Amino acid sequence: MENKKKCTLREAQLVMLEILKDVHKVCEENNIKYFIIDGTLLGAVRHKGFIPWDDDLDIGMLRKDYEKFLKVAPKKLKSDLFLQTVKSDKNYTLYHIPAKVRKNNTLFVEFGEEHPKYHSGIYIDVFPYDDVCNSKTKEFIRQDILTFLLKCKYEVNGKDIKAKVRRTLNVLTKPLSYEALYEFAMNTVRWTENSTKGIINYGGELIWNKKFNKEDILPLNKIEFEGMEFYGPNNPHKVLENIYGDYMKLPPEDERTWHAKDIYVIEK
Repeated sequence: MENKKKCTLREAQLVMLEILKDVHKVCEENNIKYFIIDGTLLGAVRHKGFIPWDDDLDIGMLRKDYEKFLKVAPKKLKSDLFLQTVKSDKNYTLYHIPAKVRKNNTLFVEFGEEHPKYHSGIYIDVFPYDDVCNSKTKEFIRQDILTFLLKCKYEVNGKDIKAKVRRTLNVLTKPLSYEALYEFAMNTVRWTENSTKGIINYGGELIWNKKFNKEDILPLNKIEFEGMEFYGPNNPHKVLENIYGDYMKLPPEDERTWHAKDIYVIEK
């Protein structure tokens, strides 16, 4: 018989930290470069750990390291962890987050995803990053048109004009499935090979478009997070300014929200 024990946010954060520690170990032992990014990097710089109201953990990898991690991780991660992709979990449909490392025997219930068929344990997100194409035309197709179409398939809620436009285009492009767009995005990865731009962006299969100077990412440096050291970008302040602007300013209290509706540990 299984019993579900509800977790506090802090308990869930500590589970994510344990996942990160094992991912760090696997990456170190297999010469895979990763870096904490987005809200996790912000937490490291501003809070020396998790943002107090944050309920996810984000790491990034350049494409070659990401592909290597996908091959190595299933064999090297602890047995209570699961590398989730559209290939390892046939029910997984969150194409815009192509890889997660999940903790078995836990349950992370997100708003709008109360009864998913896919593995929904506590997790950390793993994002690929690609070089910007030498060709301006290819980069425009890849990171402007394609990213926008992917957003139309995913981000259709909201009342602002952008959401209304996305809803309209989602209807007009209904014959073009998210899966087809995802496959096309993966086929464009080769366009980024041998790039000399010195600029990287979120992977083409993601729904975000943000360019970073490669010198702000590499070489990676150790950064303190929850009393331990993990890898972060070479210039975290430039990266955070690029993402958030005035990143040291706390958001209003009513904007300090999190993704989870409920978080559980399953006791057998």
